[in-house]
Amino acid sequence: MEKENLNFEQDVLQRSHDVPVLVDFWSPSCGPCLYLGPILEKLAKEADGKWELIKVNTMFNQELAYQYRIQSIPAVKLFHKGEIIQEFVGALPEPTLRQWLGEFIPDERRSALNEIIERFGSDRILALAQLEGFVDENPDLLLAKFYLAREVLFEHPAKAVKMLEEIKLGHLLYDNAEGVRTLAELLQFEAGEGQVDERLAEARDGLKEQDFEQAISAVIDAIVVDKKAHNELPRRASISLFQLFGPGHPLTAKYRKQFEMALY
Repeated sequence: MEKENLNFEQDVLQRSHDVPVLVDFWSPSCGPCLYLGPILEKLAKEADGKWELIKVNTMFNQELAYQYRIQSIPAVKLFHKGEIIQEFVGALPEPTLRQWLGEFIPDERRSALNEIIERFGSDRILALAQLEGFVDENPDLLLAKFYLAREVLFEHPAKAVKMLEEIKLGHLLYDNAEGVRTLAELLQFEAGEGQVDERLAEARDGLKEQDFEQAISAVIDAIVVDKKAHNELPRRASISLFQLFGPGHPLTAKYRKQFEMALY
């Protein structure tokens, strides 16, 4: 909950090695924060120690807000073993929030999944084999299927799309899954004639080579030519690439404004 003398290192990062910690970055001047806060507090009480809630008032913790790139509030981040494993921005209604917690609060299976995901940073071949085995053993855990689809996307785009069939509109992972599906569409794009197709083919080739700057630059060029082409693939691909990069990535900082200008 709200702590008068918050020690983020101890109360969140260290504590999250023992139990998941949900951090609510909020402000008393923020209407959506005042809506979300009581719901989080109610659910934390119901959790009975399975996870803990820490509220961070951004008015008095501006350095923390800057460190964690808080650009809009409420911003909620889930910490486990000292790392952010999931997050959302905005005031989710209680039923959606219950679904979010049910999907992402670590239990034995999710903890095992998180350990596999962390392993990608040091040994991708081993981690990929372990993730494939985990998905085979836990076919009901859609988060695991999403992670696997994301990892095989560049080598096997059609396979990645098939893995995501169960993630439909209304599911918490839908937007993330749509991002993967859109990039798979771009990776399999067959160009015809015209400037838009030329730019999209250039983006496709950049994506295949994981030259992400070539890819984002080319899809923005395609928007300038015709943003509605191929069911708005240039616009959708741009959004999916920014989603892949994340808000703090240099390419997001470099190209986001160009993307917005190209749209309008």
